[in-house]
Amino acid sequence: MSPTKLQICIYNTIKKNKLLTKISLKILCFFNFNKYKIKGLRNTIIDNGVYLKNIKFDIIGDDNHIYFFGESIIENFTIYIRGSKHNLFVGKRCVLQGGSFWFEDNNCIIKIGENTTFENAHLAVTENEKSIEIGNYCMLAYDIEIRTGDSHSIIDLGTNNRINYAQNVKICDHVWIGAGVKILKGVSIGENSIIGTGSIVTKSIPENCVAAGIPAKIIRKNVTWERKRID
Repeated sequence: MSPTKLQICIYNTIKKNKLLTKISLKILCFFNFNKYKIKGLRNTIIDNGVYLKNIKFDIIGDDNHIYFFGESIIENFTIYIRGSKHNLFVGKRCVLQGGSFWFEDNNCIIKIGENTTFENAHLAVTENEKSIEIGNYCMLAYDIEIRTGDSHSIIDLGTNNRINYAQNVKICDHVWIGAGVKILKGVSIGENSIIGTGSIVTKSIPENCVAAGIPAKIIRKNVTWERKRID
């Protein structure tokens, strides 16, 4: 789903005036059915000049902090937090059209860079001190899933030890993620790369590559991409 003409008009009109941005977006957010279920101490939500519509904040824990930076449009999201000392950052001029940010355990981070867009994405950080980081100017389609862990334990019968601990995920600047992609723990994706529709990414992908498949493999190198379709 793309931003509506009204949203784009509002965005283009107010972004030239910082004071007008803050005032206008706060007024719009008042009528946009956001829900707040927050239990705990010292939890904060800082929405510095953003448009929030139909956001569900479901937070249980202490010292959790959410930072939305100026001129972003965020709609139809659930922000689910269990535990303490988690941090969510959404940079300037993002358009996030649906999905969820999911936190478990403690001290986890989700960070979205500036000018990044989602159509629908589920990002889950689980296990202590893990992170998902998405860079600037990234483009994510719909039905995207990115997670740091498996949420359940796999046990080695020989040692009786768990073998599937969570790992960080990093998507660098200007990465295009196609529809239906799953990105699993420990993956990094280099700048300017493209992940094909329906892929499952289990290993890191370098910069300036096209990768696709299950599991995703590099199918072309030395490329980049643009949002504009060039004739």
